[in-house]
Amino acid sequence: SQEAFCLKGLRCISHPRFLLSSELVVAGAMGEPEVDITFDEENRIRVMPKDKFKQTESLEAECKDFSQKIQAFGSTVDMLVEVLDGESTKIELEKMRAIGQRNRAEMEAEARKRKELTMKAAISEKEAEFDRLGFQLTSLERAEREQKVLIEKLSNNEVG
Repeated sequence: SQEAFCLKGLRCISHPRFLLSSELVVAGAMGEPEVDITFDEENRIRVMPKDKFKQTESLEAECKDFSQKIQAFGSTVDMLVEVLDGESTKIELEKMRAIGQRNRAEMEAEARKRKELTMKAAISEKEAEFDRLGFQLTSLERAEREQKVLIEKLSNNEVG
């Protein structure tokens, strides 16, 4: 006999293929679509057809694979962010060093200019002193010549 078991609240209809394929068709209340209840190879009850169940399992496997790929991508992105953070820290450090070196170079240039001005002032002072001493030398040499001439005149007057 083809007796069908019924789920609570549903009208059960025995299906002609029930004995061959382990299917039971359950009609919904008031014109709702029929639902196929099947038993798989492991005698588990299935509400959807075998081909749709296989598609669902395939979709589940693809979703798991996609999820794993997304997790791997997330890990890669996290690692990349860490590497870029480390590199940005190094870049900032080098940037600060470059700024410091540029400031030192500018200060060195300014120091050289100040030293050059100081040395030029010292040279001017020395040149002025040189000119003054040169004038003094000329003046003393003239006085010496005049004194020698006077000494010569005085010594000639005594002799004669």
